Amino acid sequence: MRNLSRCLLAVVLLGSVSLAHAQGTGIALSPIEVDGNQPVEVTSDSLTVEQDSNSATFEGNARVVQGNLIFSANKIRVHYNAAQSAIERIEATTDVMFTNGTEIAEAQSGTYIVGSGTVNLAGDVVLVQGVNAISGDALSLDLNTNRGTMNGNVKTVFVPKTDQ
Repeated sequence: MRNLSRCLLAVVLLGSVSLAHAQGTGIALSPIEVDGNQPVEVTSDSLTVEQDSNSATFEGNARVVQGNLIFSANKIRVHYNAAQSAIERIEATTDVMFTNGTEIAEAQSGTYIVGSGTVNLAGDVVLVQGVNAISGDALSLDLNTNRGTMNGNVKTVFVPKTDQ
């Protein structure tokens, strides 16, 4: 998946009309409803449960799905509240992919704080929004406001619409 997005980014870069450089770029996301009442499905090749730390580690093709939200990586650690009745945060490492059903972001690590609806991605971040792409060192997303910010070595590609 990471190579596919990198290839897509390269195609967009080569075919674009403009390339902008910035240190911090605001991003608007497609509106989605985050429904915390939807079931959360987690799949992986292996699972290690750590009762003392209220966490579970999923390794190998790990994937967390809740409605249109998908968070996948080689390794995902899920942290539960003290009663182990709800997920508080999800930490992902190595080949991280996050999608809201419309946009796709990839990075080397990421954290999803469920209660606040925030996602933070870091390390070679690439966000693809349709034919547009943006890359940088870190991406912070607020799923409640559908806003985000990319920071560090930001490169943005916007492909203008053509009337044909």
